[in-house]
Amino acid sequence: MSRISLPPKLVSIGQRLRGRALALIRRGAHLDESTVLLGFALVIGVAVGVAVILFYRLIDLTQAAALTTASRLTGLGQLSIGLVVLLGLAVAYALVKYGARDSDGENIPDVMRAVAKRGGHLNGRAVAFKTAAAGVLIGTGGAVGAEGPVAVAGSALGSRIGRTFRSGGQRMTLLVACGAAAGISAAFNAPIAGVFFALEKILGSFSVGAFPPVLVASVVAAVISRAVFGNSPVIEIPTEYAMGSPWELPLYAGLGIAVGIVAVIYTTSVYRAGDLLNRARSRWTQILIAGLVIGALDIVFRADLWGRGHESLSLGMIAERGAVFLIALAFAKLVATAFAIAAVRAGGVFTPALFIGATLGGGLALGAAELLPTFAIQPEAFALAGMAGLVAGSTHAPLTAIMIVFEMSADYALILPIMLCVAIAYITAKQANPESIYSEWLRRRGERIEHGRDASVLERLTVERAYQRSPYAIAEDASVPEILEAVAQTPQTEFPVLNAEQQLVGMLTYNDLRAVLAQMDSLAPVLVAADIANAEVEPVTPSDSLRTALQRLGVHGTHTLPVVDAAGGRRLLGLISRQEIFAAYDRELLRPAGLT
Repeated sequence: MSRISLPPKLVSIGQRLRGRALALIRRGAHLDESTVLLGFALVIGVAVGVAVILFYRLIDLTQAAALTTASRLTGLGQLSIGLVVLLGLAVAYALVKYGARDSDGENIPDVMRAVAKRGGHLNGRAVAFKTAAAGVLIGTGGAVGAEGPVAVAGSALGSRIGRTFRSGGQRMTLLVACGAAAGISAAFNAPIAGVFFALEKILGSFSVGAFPPVLVASVVAAVISRAVFGNSPVIEIPTEYAMGSPWELPLYAGLGIAVGIVAVIYTTSVYRAGDLLNRARSRWTQILIAGLVIGALDIVFRADLWGRGHESLSLGMIAERGAVFLIALAFAKLVATAFAIAAVRAGGVFTPALFIGATLGGGLALGAAELLPTFAIQPEAFALAGMAGLVAGSTHAPLTAIMIVFEMSADYALILPIMLCVAIAYITAKQANPESIYSEWLRRRGERIEHGRDASVLERLTVERAYQRSPYAIAEDASVPEILEAVAQTPQTEFPVLNAEQQLVGMLTYNDLRAVLAQMDSLAPVLVAADIANAEVEPVTPSDSLRTALQRLGVHGTHTLPVVDAAGGRRLLGLISRQEIFAAYDRELLRPAGLT
């Protein structure tokens, strides 16, 4: 696909603005890093707040157009809803296919991977098209979430600002986290939850230095969003609800178990729907199948499933519906979300989790109220706890789940049952499935991201940047005297043993030689290097992360690993030791955080 080129005048204006901005940064070079980060955070917060407003307007306009179209197709009756859903899926997929080049990334797990391994670099073009696709999908009843696109869009804005000002890796990742926090904050009117989400899931670290800029970006975005949408951008909570009696706590604990189990079903369903659709060879056939499934559910549940523009749910409807209907609605949302994301690969999973948890919690509470008439059960209170529990169980972000529901409800009376439900739901889900809805995406791509600053740095750096390229090697047919002569000429303590084609045969250490020297007279005449070397060594390639190399060193209890060519079998390229790994790590930490 050809690259879209901007008019020369716009390019010139952009270059001038960038040049002036860089000049301003250089003049302010005397400012400390914290002050500079706060300035960037302010800009990101404003930009993301405006972007969320535009995104929500896109959803509302799309839904208005979709409902108008459905109302004019009078000859089709209720089938007009299914047709509109199918059309929305097709348009959204076209945006992903031709705009984002059919990428399956640009989601929250991809942002996590970018922070851990790519220094915070995100594909802004793909993010823009996928955000637009999500808006079309939500507006036409696609049942996906808005929080994922806005959090990723915010992260991409942070990444773009960081690259514009030539920021180093540490600052880049912080700016990406600022964008993600601002997106969640503006989407849910929950600035503290936005901060927790960015620290808990994106950075994986609650470091003191990261907190101020992330908080500033989150608060600014929430203020801008609140000025336009009021206090309930996504879920309307018309009043405060409270726990009727402390005796209800066992019911909240039982709800935690239930939503924890459903959270696992939700996580696995999103990916199993993709596996099911992938059996169809044509992507357009997959769109058709998903359209039929989602359209049928939208026809059955109508506005309750579709949502109301950028608002996905009003909690006031919980008490107006029956228990069986609400539980069925929860699973209908689960299925619709799974097929929409699997077919189009755009949209978020966080808002649907809130919806599923609310309807499931409300439905179970209504059922319990019929069985236990002595309790004055408020189903809306259980719906709020269910929201938090299902988010915690599916995303494995319990702190974010607690804060987001607490901030949206502003109800101190419910904090205890919400915390209890979240803790039990999180433990239940974690025991049933160690993968979250985010980490499962990474696992399927052979990725494993460990949180924490040290792990993040080691994941981001590759062996290519650290290994020794000219090690001393020993031929596989070298005799013991020849080996001893070679060892005496170099400070190396571990030696690669190579065959005639320079392929790695094994590694030879001082300990191996010590065992031979103990029986020098009997063994030296009959042994060669290949006999002594350890052939079980597990090499690394230049593209492996330093964290992978460090793990293999620990597993094998050695100080050095051979580095081999990934494309050339076991052709030796060099060696890497703990010393080289930690030297590369120290260089990365000491690299300036600002301009590079």
